[in-house]
Amino acid sequence: MMVHMELIRDLDKIEPRFKGGVVSVGVFDGVHLGHQKVLGRAVERARELGITSVAFTFHPHPLEVLRPDEAPPLIQTFGQKLEMLRRIGIAATVWPENPGEVLTMTPERFILDVLCGALAARLIVEGSDFHFGAGASGDVARLSEIVGTQNVEVEIVGDVLVDGERVSSTRIRSLITDGRVADVARCLGRPYAYVGTVVEGHHRGERLGYPTANLEAPRFLVPAEGVYAGRALVRAGRHTAAISVGRAPSFPGEHPVAVEAFLLDFDGELYGEQMTLEFLQFLRPQKAFPDPDALRAQMAADCNRVRKVLKGK
Repeated sequence: MMVHMELIRDLDKIEPRFKGGVVSVGVFDGVHLGHQKVLGRAVERARELGITSVAFTFHPHPLEVLRPDEAPPLIQTFGQKLEMLRRIGIAATVWPENPGEVLTMTPERFILDVLCGALAARLIVEGSDFHFGAGASGDVARLSEIVGTQNVEVEIVGDVLVDGERVSSTRIRSLITDGRVADVARCLGRPYAYVGTVVEGHHRGERLGYPTANLEAPRFLVPAEGVYAGRALVRAGRHTAAISVGRAPSFPGEHPVAVEAFLLDFDGELYGEQMTLEFLQFLRPQKAFPDPDALRAQMAADCNRVRKVLKGK
């Protein structure tokens, strides 16, 4: 059953049915397991209390609004974030029209004017590392202090640990840049999904009998160079894929890092289409080959390994 989620932009025009609920605030960058625990608890408490669950988030990333030069690359599109919130069961997501105004509010003003005022929150559910207000100067202790006089309850949810280390967006970015995509999936609760548009490449793979789809996704965080087992999601469906991230070391000249995928058991035109690549497992680093036959043989071996990795997944 498809569950509808309302998207709210105007803080001055929030419908009564979305007031007086359980609210969680955050960038929810990647909607990893830690975020899922917080948001899931908000949904659970809302159901217990018979009220609505509301997520308050930002897009673009707050650093892109306040200090663009420091903004991190994407690990998820806004559409992917909203879909994750909907799947968790959030009834409404507030995405303010003027994020700069909200992000520069003092902690007191944000809590009193927005959460306790516009949203009339009954309960606020957050993670232990929650920070808010101008300069991220507010923390969970300050949150409890501010709402203490407002008859609003606060619930703090504990961290999620993977291999004894706290799951965070920063940790996930580090794992992606290290090529540790299997560990990324364990922190996200799903594979890392790189979204881009298929553009024309140099047709090197096609000449070798392995036509690849080249993705252009200038804002996304690119995994470490290497060959990966994964899946490609296109309009025609989901396909097993051998994914290459690298600079074409077997061909002379300087090349920028490219992300390309050979879709196993697929035949068709993909130029101009949006494609999502799910990175499941790192197979090997990039390396140069002495001739086309050696490269072709390695690509065949890579595809066989991809099939084995994805068998049963």
